[in-house]
Amino acid sequence: MTTRLEYYHQLNDALKALCLKAVPNHPSHSDESNEELLSLFIQLDASLSAGDDCALIGQQIITRIVSHYPDITPQLHRDLLWFFGGDCLHYLGDEEIQKYQDLEERYYELCNSEANGCYRNLRAQVFNMH
Repeated sequence: MTTRLEYYHQLNDALKALCLKAVPNHPSHSDESNEELLSLFIQLDASLSAGDDCALIGQQIITRIVSHYPDITPQLHRDLLWFFGGDCLHYLGDEEIQKYQDLEERYYELCNSEANGCYRNLRAQVFNMH
């Protein structure tokens, strides 16, 4: 079973692993710029581990990737745009936003009914992947 937070944490870990591989010595940016992006992932990990609000750090990471690293952007999981919200929502279409809202409603209904459910499976149902 995957909880909502575990699901997004896994997506963030995958993005971080991708960036750790692709960003150092990125030809389009200075070492300092590359290091700033990677340091944001360290801050995000600390916030996630502490249970703090990580939306602003996540939004900084996403907007930096979209604006500075177009070769990484297509590999960015769209669910992270929803999770971090704010300016990241501008990259989602209206239909996608509606599906994410439906997903959240169904997830919280499931939580309130005290039934065990997997966020990943519920997401697959809402997005018609099953």
